[in-house]
Amino acid sequence: MSTLAWIATAVAMLAVLGLGFNLPDHWFCGLLALAAVLGAADAAYREQRGWALGLLALAVLFSGGGLHAALRPGRERGPR
Repeated sequence: MSTLAWIATAVAMLAVLGLGFNLPDHWFCGLLALAAVLGAADAAYREQRGWALGLLALAVLFSGGGLHAALRPGRERGPR
């Protein structure tokens, strides 16, 4: 396993572990997007085009989810 793959796995495990410590949604999605980009870089280096494109598409989805979570209004609402 290459260094990039180890780093991507560690970042993904950190994101999942953060769920146990109430990690905010935008951080969770951001860390998973970073892990997907690192995995895509590793796949591109190994010339695995399908995996690289799939992981890049996954990174775009997680980036969009993180952006949505960061910009949406909070769940806390005052009295009506």
